[in-house]
Amino acid sequence: MPLAAARPTLSADHPTAPPRGAAAPDLAPILEVRDLVTTFATPRGAIRPVDGVSLSVPPGRTLGIVGESGCGKSMLSLSLMGLVPAPGRVTGGSIRLEGRELVGLAPGEFRRLRGSRIAMIFQEPMTSLNPVHTIGYQIVEALAGHERLPARALKEAAIAALRQVRIPAPERRFDEYPHQLSGGMRQRVMLAMALACRPALLIADEPTTALDVTIQAQILDLLRELQAETGMSIILITHDLGVVAQVADEVAVMYAGRVVERAPVAAIFDDPQHPYTIGLMGSMPRMEDERDRLVVIGGTVPPPFALPAGCRFNPRCPFAGEECRSGYPPPADIAPGHTVACWKAPVEANG
Repeated sequence: MPLAAARPTLSADHPTAPPRGAAAPDLAPILEVRDLVTTFATPRGAIRPVDGVSLSVPPGRTLGIVGESGCGKSMLSLSLMGLVPAPGRVTGGSIRLEGRELVGLAPGEFRRLRGSRIAMIFQEPMTSLNPVHTIGYQIVEALAGHERLPARALKEAAIAALRQVRIPAPERRFDEYPHQLSGGMRQRVMLAMALACRPALLIADEPTTALDVTIQAQILDLLRELQAETGMSIILITHDLGVVAQVADEVAVMYAGRVVERAPVAAIFDDPQHPYTIGLMGSMPRMEDERDRLVVIGGTVPPPFALPAGCRFNPRCPFAGEECRSGYPPPADIAPGHTVACWKAPVEANG
């Protein structure tokens, strides 16, 4: 089936219709990323898992970042946090958090920002929490790195953080170890650690992947409630388009290290323009569909050391032409807030 036939439509009563999805308000962004490049030196030469990414997140809004495994989503989040593992490093572009440039920032300065103004929760909390320390010890340790408070005040702040993320009996949980908690509780602990110092921006990298659907819904509801309470901005990295529809205000679609489409969430679901986005939308199962098989995108994401010439999606794209193999398409605005990097985008957008 051609990808064009897989374009989804959303109505007000669609089960995955985004609850928000309006254009972002005209506010100075909390985070502004321009032409970000992260490079790794390898025996095969330099590779760029993040290659010219630009995006922004307004105050109090949620940006969803989607794409298949290997598209660069998690490496982008590590780049924003200043946590790119060696031998990788940010080699180009700009990251401005609340107007402050982070690229080139001294490690000590970045550590002071990390946790206090920008925080992150990871995909699997059991590998992020230290199994030999209590929950309370680990939250206090995170707080003590940014807050000069006496031990009693730190403990009270840690218990308050556990209470904020709706953990029952927080005074008792404070003295428990990670293995004594369920997966959902451990994810709430990670969220408490991330929010303890009241960051302006939270990056959530696949925060619900290892959870069952009931607990996943609880975590998503909690994220929305905490965002409403604190006014923080969120970057949500996920494979789950249903999660994006439920939570995000805007969506950036990544493929092979680059953003290929960016738009308000309603526009992404109602009228996806990049063939890759159309393919992702078509892969979603829908109760009203009577097809025997889901639409799939043939092939796989190319590794960063074997990228095709031209548009990186062209070997998998049913609409690819000669121009798609000769040069990478520049991002084009096809509607307010809707940007697509595709030679097949509407003529007026490229013209």
